[in-house]
Amino acid sequence: MAVLLMAAPAGATGAPAYDPAIADIIAEINESELQHTTFTLQEIPTRAFGSDGNRAAGEYLYARLADIPGLEVEFQGGERNNIIATLPGSADASGGVVMVGAHYDSTSSDPTRAPGATDNGCGVVIVLELARVMSGHSFDRTVQFALWNAEEDGRYGSTDYVADVSVPLVLYLNYDSTCYDPENRSVLDIIYDERSADIAALMADHNTLYATNFTLTRNIHTCASDHTPFQARGFPAVTTHSEEHGPAHTPDDTIDRVSFDYAMRNAQLGLSVLARVAGLQDGGDGAAIIPKAPPAG
Repeated sequence: MAVLLMAAPAGATGAPAYDPAIADIIAEINESELQHTTFTLQEIPTRAFGSDGNRAAGEYLYARLADIPGLEVEFQGGERNNIIATLPGSADASGGVVMVGAHYDSTSSDPTRAPGATDNGCGVVIVLELARVMSGHSFDRTVQFALWNAEEDGRYGSTDYVADVSVPLVLYLNYDSTCYDPENRSVLDIIYDERSADIAALMADHNTLYATNFTLTRNIHTCASDHTPFQARGFPAVTTHSEEHGPAHTPDDTIDRVSFDYAMRNAQLGLSVLARVAGLQDGGDGAAIIPKAPPAG
């Protein structure tokens, strides 16, 4: 049986309090934005690493992030073509960086037909939507938005990044295969380890506080997604994952298989946690909830 991830009882010592500013920011997530960009990505016949479609997708996603005011955007990792966008924190920011990411490459039993809508186009569009919303606000900590390449080939993009990372990461939140709920069960699996258990607990609390209303399960999947290189370096890293993989890695992984209400609530849950950890300056006392970042070494 699945192990449920439970919120702390109301009023429990150390449990986060409801923050109206966080409620306001997560209300800015736009489901139609998720739909539009997922459709655009699936129209590229394949995003398999090394293909022309993969390179076209990278250029498109770079341009989308570069069009968002306030972000500093770069390609990273040589031929891997990771895309990293940075939203600088306050001038006196200290204590590490908060990062959210997803892989943009796709794969399929027919490599020429790899639309990758649920795996992982929708994860990518969640990151884009978080970047759009968060760029309109100020945070104590710097926030980075990462779109990884070559995950399906062995997580090479995120592995390359983590090998050379020089900033202490407080949190890495990963979206992978996280938009599929054909029976409207609202089951969301949280994949985490001992170092990220506090983040998973915070997600459970926020799921209740901000009424994203998932049934959260713990580590049903052992997927080796882009969170694993971060965990191997000792950084707190969490992946959210749908209950099932569904049409992933087939030509049938198209937009009609994406559950967009589920995707929107998943984005809202992640944004609520990112805003809390990064220290949303127009929310509450503006204090980041996790005060110390692990070392980068």
